[in-house]
Amino acid sequence: MTNSPTASPAPTDPDTIRAEIDETRADLGATVDALAAKTDIRGRVQARLADTRVQARQATARATITARGKAGPALEHTRVYTAKARQAATNTSPRTRAISAASAAAVLVLVLVGVRRRRRAVRTPWYRR
Repeated sequence: MTNSPTASPAPTDPDTIRAEIDETRADLGATVDALAAKTDIRGRVQARLADTRVQARQATARATITARGKAGPALEHTRVYTAKARQAATNTSPRTRAISAASAAAVLVLVLVGVRRRRRAVRTPWYRR
């Protein structure tokens, strides 16, 4: 191999040669790591998925903040109506309570009668009905 006039002469100092070898190894290691990262499809997909999750969470947080800011008066109306409904439920008259209790008892009796008829129909053979 001939030396070209533009090429620098090879260093003869052993420390300089070792330093160049270490630098070349580091460059080669970085290149191999970059190629390995490029061929690691699963890792790239997982990294992209993690980035997408973060972006989705941020978008959801922004939308929630925006919706709460715009829905402030609507939420206040809902709270007022809920409070009024609770107040109406606690301020019922004795007559209304009696009617509610009687209707609940009637429904319970009807359910029990229906269950009893079904059980009786299941136990009795078809030719004895």
